[in-house]
Amino acid sequence: MSEFGILVGRVEGSVDLQRLLQEVGSTLGVRLREMPEGSRRFWGELGDHRIYVNDEFAVNGVAKPTEPFKSHPYEIIIDAADDADGRVLAVRLYEAMKGSGRYRLILLEEGTFICSTHFPEEEW
Repeated sequence: MSEFGILVGRVEGSVDLQRLLQEVGSTLGVRLREMPEGSRRFWGELGDHRIYVNDEFAVNGVAKPTEPFKSHPYEIIIDAADDADGRVLAVRLYEAMKGSGRYRLILLEEGTFICSTHFPEEEW
């Protein structure tokens, strides 16, 4: 069982949470719902996998974030029951979001850098 993460920032301006939730949901075919009310943490199930979208600052109470979190305030987590399936889902979502041109992204597996649209691996 592996956890894949995508740190999400915006190319210009700030990330629109509702748009992000819509894009994640439609790309992966999952219904995301808030848990618990007002937490700014959302989740959904896709077969044996769980998908989370977090506003890291709101969820973790971060007052003064450091990079890369400062410029990537949202995190998408794919908690995969099967590593290969999880990687396929994570890469599919990463590529779709990258293709939109709206986001700055960092793809991680178990916290280890895989790739980024802009962030240098040696700075991870």
